[in-house]
Amino acid sequence: METKKCANCRHELDIGVDATKVDEGVIGTKDFVPLDKTLFFCCEKCLRDYFDISGLPSMPPRIP
Repeated sequence: METKKCANCRHELDIGVDATKVDEGVIGTKDFVPLDKTLFFCCEKCLRDYFDISGLPSMPPRIP
């Protein structure tokens, strides 16, 4: 069995611990179709930190 790790802090997720799973996918004609990418997180803080983009530099809007 493959060991799962938190995508943010890389903490190993042992059997029986609470975790959050995020699947990347597309909306199909009948339902959600998962793609190969699945992320696991050990806690809500790691989930928020992983997807937080507030620290990225931004550029001013372009004027056409």
